[in-house]
Amino acid sequence: MRLDVRWIALALMLPAAAAQADSNADYAYAFALDAKTSDEAYRVVLTPEVYASVNPSAELRDLIVVNALGRPVPFAPLPPSPPVSHDFETMVRLLPLPVPAASADSVKVERNTAGGIVISQTDHGPAVQRPDAWLIDAGREMGMDRLALDPSSLTQDFQVHVVVEGSNDLRQWNLLASDLSLTRVHGEQDEVEQLNADISSSDAYRYFRVRLTDGDVDWSAGHAPTAKLSGSYTDAAAEHASQLQWLAATKSGQANGDVDYDLPAALPVESVTVALPAGNNAARVHVLAQDAAASPWMEVAALDLVRTGGKNGEATAAFDIRNVKHLRVHSDTPLADAPTLRVGWVPPQFVFLSEGSAPYRLLAGSYAARRGDYPVDEALSRLRSEHGEPWLPPLAALGPRTDEAGPSALAAPKVPYDWTKPLLWAVLALGALVVGGMAFSLLRQGREGEPKP
Repeated sequence: MRLDVRWIALALMLPAAAAQADSNADYAYAFALDAKTSDEAYRVVLTPEVYASVNPSAELRDLIVVNALGRPVPFAPLPPSPPVSHDFETMVRLLPLPVPAASADSVKVERNTAGGIVISQTDHGPAVQRPDAWLIDAGREMGMDRLALDPSSLTQDFQVHVVVEGSNDLRQWNLLASDLSLTRVHGEQDEVEQLNADISSSDAYRYFRVRLTDGDVDWSAGHAPTAKLSGSYTDAAAEHASQLQWLAATKSGQANGDVDYDLPAALPVESVTVALPAGNNAARVHVLAQDAAASPWMEVAALDLVRTGGKNGEATAAFDIRNVKHLRVHSDTPLADAPTLRVGWVPPQFVFLSEGSAPYRLLAGSYAARRGDYPVDEALSRLRSEHGEPWLPPLAALGPRTDEAGPSALAAPKVPYDWTKPLLWAVLALGALVVGGMAFSLLRQGREGEPKP
């Protein structure tokens, strides 16, 4: 008799499918994932509804993605991407230091409130006519690739060698390039110009120092040239701020100068915005946060709100990321109406590999089940080597939430009643009754055997 291989494969898959079905039953809810394109990996952005579906104590480890067969696929938080690099150019003037040594005690180099360089000399001796060091303020931190002297600002010939250093505090200096040659020779017959110096600094600095190591040039005050700095900068703080999503909190109560608000789940909040209602008003308010109903209130911001004279009565404060479910606004003075409250948060992103076939589903919420660790970082590195460094997996949109095992998967399993102790006591009591009965029987037999008087 011939055996059909397909039936054998099906028979072998049934136990695995049944076991997988049992493991999927450990999760409370499911979200369909809409992967519209065929790719090696996809991103998932967590929503407040996902946060409302998980076990708060699981720290998002009770989230998995399964394929069409119900089998888990590699799934992990998306590694942070490096900040985007922006090209940057600026024209600056070289600021001569009034003494030969840039670190001389008689020279005081400071920053003003805007960060600009202020140079002062405490020694009232004769000024040095030919400084051998110059400072540059780029206006922002940047990684400098090239320093190019502006030909229109040069009035004399020179052949010099310089070193370039970088700093962010005007105290600690790091060497960026040494033995750089700068030349300008305008003769009757020949003209030679080498006014560009390649730096290629991988670190970002706002301030730069050019020091003369060989040659001589009069770049004193009034004669110092201008230069064009070329390079790049990153602004991780601005990029992060652009990713903030704002969610309106729902008012849940008001009493004794306090207004309470709720969020749909305990979200990783890092900013709040409070706005006064319409009408001229002013108030100082304190914002308190609570991650769960039983936890203590913690103040996260104090804001001065003014709604008059063209001001909209709104103020924003940022703080360290904390999980927040409930908020309270306390006013030092009475408020006619409750203010509006919004929270800023960056929804976490996860990535999964398209192992197996679609459709894929996100399973969420479990009392005991936890996701394993997958080497997703390595997989993404290999994919980016093919697609390019800025590449990100396409987004798989979350569908509506449906029940998998339901809310019972989030509850602690009922511990079966331990009948051992009651049974042991029953056995001991029964044994005591038997022993007592035997003793009573022996005593009775002894009395019956005694001679009657």
